[in-house]
Amino acid sequence: MADTELEEASPPQWSQPDTGTKRSRRMLVTVTVLLLAFAVGGVLWAKGAYWAPVRLNQVIGAEYTVAGRAPALPWPARGEAYLDVVGMGPIGSSGPAETQVPIASVTKTMTAFQVLKDHPLAAGQDGPTIEVSPALFAAARSADASESGIAIQSGEELTERQALEGMLLPSAGNMARMLAAWDAGSVPAFVDRMNAEAHALGMSHTTYADPAGIDSNSRSTAHDQVMLGEQVLNDPTFAGIVALKSAQVPVAGLVSNTNHLLGIDGDIGIKTGSTSEAGGCLLFATKSVVNGVPVTMVGAVLGQPGPLWSIMDRAQTVARGLIEAAQRSLVTTTVAHSGKTIAVFHQRGHADIPLVAGSDVTVVGWPSLRYTLDISQDGSLQISSARAPDTVMASEKLARENL
Repeated sequence: MADTELEEASPPQWSQPDTGTKRSRRMLVTVTVLLLAFAVGGVLWAKGAYWAPVRLNQVIGAEYTVAGRAPALPWPARGEAYLDVVGMGPIGSSGPAETQVPIASVTKTMTAFQVLKDHPLAAGQDGPTIEVSPALFAAARSADASESGIAIQSGEELTERQALEGMLLPSAGNMARMLAAWDAGSVPAFVDRMNAEAHALGMSHTTYADPAGIDSNSRSTAHDQVMLGEQVLNDPTFAGIVALKSAQVPVAGLVSNTNHLLGIDGDIGIKTGSTSEAGGCLLFATKSVVNGVPVTMVGAVLGQPGPLWSIMDRAQTVARGLIEAAQRSLVTTTVAHSGKTIAVFHQRGHADIPLVAGSDVTVVGWPSLRYTLDISQDGSLQISSARAPDTVMASEKLARENL
């Protein structure tokens, strides 16, 4: 193959512009592009594509009321009563709500709460061993022969858990005083702690005079005791003990729970109490399921009248009537259906973004109960009972649909 050398042809003179003209044309193109960019950017800026805030408009109503008439519960004619559906608020109450009355052995609820706060027990733990010294044995004694108690011996050894079981199940006043002296060094010092804790919990109508409740100056209200009841149920150790029907204590042997409602209508405790001054008293809690939704109720019945031998039964009968009526009143209701637009994100210059419920949002309540519905900035539907505004009853993360 022959190599052919090509000569570079001289270009025609008319096709070679001078350098200054070429630079001018390039600058003109650049300026034109920049002007167009600024013009488009100005339009987008005017529409708010860059700086306009994102607004969340709630489409679903801000309130929802469960249809129907408010339930009528069989409140006791005398004494005090209060019933709260946890997370929803009180379903009702009776009696003078702010009048302090003696609460008898219901006092031991705070005693156990304070001991477990000072000496926490994890699940399955028995806690430290308590040796009943002469000082503890003396502190445990009672001057009231009518007070309930169990056998305690000087030199006896029992665990913290066994001591709590001996106090809470058979309602042993001597065990309450022994635990108080062991915990704080003396009974009076422990009572000071009880009152400080009641104040910290917001129990503004409660005063404790002793750890056992035999002193009629240990006084409270049904409302305050329900507040305490909801607190103690958060401790798995406490909740586990009060749900026992019986337990074995070293010297006393088998002790039985004085709460005869255990296991009935989902009852899980909490504490009985009765004296001639206090009448029949009961702090109770139940767990049930309403159409697949778990529900916890906590209530208190105080000051039930009658002969001393019957007032505890009377308090438990009243409590059972309230529990059953309240449970019959509970219903589930759907406040937002799957696929329904709940809220819309707006931003000028952008397409709207609807937020939809990914599934039916169902809550538990009773007729006439009002809920508030609010959309948080992260796109969650939060539902709160108007009776318990600080408690989120349901939180549904909403799905975004880009249009």
